[in-house]
Parts: sequence; structure tokens; C-alpha cells
Amino acid sequence: MKEEEYYKILLDTFGQEIQFQCAIEEMGELLQAICKYKRKLATGDKQKIEKALENLQEEIADVAINIGQLSYMFGQDKINEIKQYKLDRALKRAEKKNMEEN
Repeated sequence: MKEEEYYKILLDTFGQEIQFQCAIEEMGELLQAICKYKRKLATGDKQKIEKALENLQEEIADVAINIGQLSYMFGQDKINEIKQYKLDRALKRAEKKNMEEN
């Protein structure tokens, strides 16, 4: 099944408002997972770092799904166009910075 088909089913089943709320909640959980991972890195405890990394990866996956849903809801093609523009712009900044440092 294509991702868009998943998004359509989720939107048709739960509605846009629920999907908005889920996106907000998942983004908050991702923020917490990033902070926790950074804290665990500072401890040097490999077991705690690995556990925090697994949680971070799970939250990234959840947010990626929510971003896909939001993109589906608000125009995937236009969002991809804007995303490409911003990636190109960031790459130009990185190239300029690298040239300045060398």
C-alpha cells in the first residue's frame, strides 16, 4: 500500500482535527526524546544512550508519519517544491561556509 493510501484511511477514519492533535503530540514527544538523548550522551553510559537512541528513532518515525499526513492534507507537490528550494538554499549556505573555512 502506498503511504498516501494510509494517510487517506487515517484521515477518513479519524478526521483532520484528530490528526492535527496527534501531530502536535508526536512533535512534543520528539522534542523530549532529543533532549533525553543529549542528556544520556553526556553520561557516557552506553546502555542508557542506546535506550535513548531507540526511543529517539521511534519518535522520529512517528513524526515522519505525521509530517506525511500533513503534507497529504495540505498539498504534497507544493510542499515538496518548497522543501527542495529550502534544501538547495541550505546546500548553497553550506558550500559557502566550507569555502570560507578553506
